[in-house]
Amino acid sequence: MGLDTLHAETGAQLLPDGLYGWACYLLTGLVGCTLVARAQDRETDTRGLLIPLLAVSPYVMVLFWMSTDTAPVAGRPLLALLVGLLYLAVLSVRILRAAYGFVRTRAALVAILVIIAAPWVLATVDLDTRLWVSDDSQQALDSDDSAETEPLLYDQPARIAAAVERVIPEEQGTPGVYFLGFAGDGDQAIFKREALFAQSVFTDHFGSGDRSVELINDVEDRDSYPLATVSGLQQALKLLASRMDVEQDVLVLTLTSHGSREGLAVTNGSLPLLQLGPADLRQALDESGIKWRVLVVSACYSGVFLEPLKTDTTMIVTASDAEHSSFGCADDRDLTYFGEAFLKDSVPSTASLEEAFKRAAGLIQHREAAEHLAHSNPQFYAGPGIRQKLALLESNRGRRQQGAVTVQR
Repeated sequence: MGLDTLHAETGAQLLPDGLYGWACYLLTGLVGCTLVARAQDRETDTRGLLIPLLAVSPYVMVLFWMSTDTAPVAGRPLLALLVGLLYLAVLSVRILRAAYGFVRTRAALVAILVIIAAPWVLATVDLDTRLWVSDDSQQALDSDDSAETEPLLYDQPARIAAAVERVIPEEQGTPGVYFLGFAGDGDQAIFKREALFAQSVFTDHFGSGDRSVELINDVEDRDSYPLATVSGLQQALKLLASRMDVEQDVLVLTLTSHGSREGLAVTNGSLPLLQLGPADLRQALDESGIKWRVLVVSACYSGVFLEPLKTDTTMIVTASDAEHSSFGCADDRDLTYFGEAFLKDSVPSTASLEEAFKRAAGLIQHREAAEHLAHSNPQFYAGPGIRQKLALLESNRGRRQQGAVTVQR
């Protein structure tokens, strides 16, 4: 408790409840040691095992703590986990030998089982071990966001309506493409840059410039664009649908943010925002009535959106599969690895989005291999209906561009 005061936040208060968490974890560790000692011999002294175990523990914990920030561990988490478990298994046998002079097979097996089970047991119990805790309510009062939260959120429907009002509908009888960008994470400007860049790319590819709307989270700028929220996305889709021919026109929806196996991260400072899951997105699209959809999801684990959103009239492009991270979201970059490969290096130089995806997937695989990263495995799906629809739109667009070049010459 005394050492913990060295890094406690200013104004933090002692929370004795944290001692309960520490006591429970220590007792859990003692139970594990007892099981191993009893497996060695029913008359064995558990204290003899604790001495070498506690002697080596600080060094092991520091080693694991420091290694988590290294590129090899971050790039290959599963391999790192297996290597870590193997290292602990070998170390447990050495500790048993130091404690008792020899090692019984069943004791070694019990020790290994305890090591494998420990992370899941601790994650399941998940007790609070904080001893010094700052006053969250005071932090909330001091936050710059608190005073503006209510009027800011209250104003969003009007801002979205104004943004959609500026959309110029396509001529009647001519299928057009509409663009909606969604930058979910406001703490990093890279997602805002990627959403805006996607708008310019699809403007060139489909001519959707006058039919574009952006929902963007940015802690440094909450005035230039409507906020990216789940409710805002639902409203924007419904309003866009009212200006579209939902049976003929195509929607390109680009979502970029951090991601998880639950869906897309939606954050903007301390604003209380819901996260966007695959079911939420499917419901919002279905309720809008928009039939033809092109969905581009640039986020880790974005493959979770694939299955729930598949329809005959939908194309889906994701930066990764449902089990892997994507890369390149550092704020000193203009675009993520996926955004750079797909939006910058592929879509402008290919005739179709499907060709662009194939090229981008190859570029990403080569880059990840060169940087020794776990492959993100970008995913692609196109229903038969949207495939034919886009083939017609992209061929017509290509002929118009070629004709324009010929006239200029």
